[in-house]
Amino acid sequence: MDEAAVRRAIGEAVDRPMVASLEPDTDFYEVGLDSLDHAQILMRIEEVHGLVVADTDFDLCRSISAIVAYGQASAGRD
Repeated sequence: MDEAAVRRAIGEAVDRPMVASLEPDTDFYEVGLDSLDHAQILMRIEEVHGLVVADTDFDLCRSISAIVAYGQASAGRD
């Protein structure tokens, strides 16, 4: 899973114009997304890419680059 795939999943999960210009390292909460948006993003990532984010790791995945890194680390654990 790469940045483009995560960006597509975010766009599918939340209907906000700012998603297209979201920088990879920008925290979702800094641009006005809330915890429900965050949960919807991670659920969409799971649906599309099969990446399950543990409840304890939820706050680790608050940006595009953080989700990509988490996915890469998870792949290495399989």
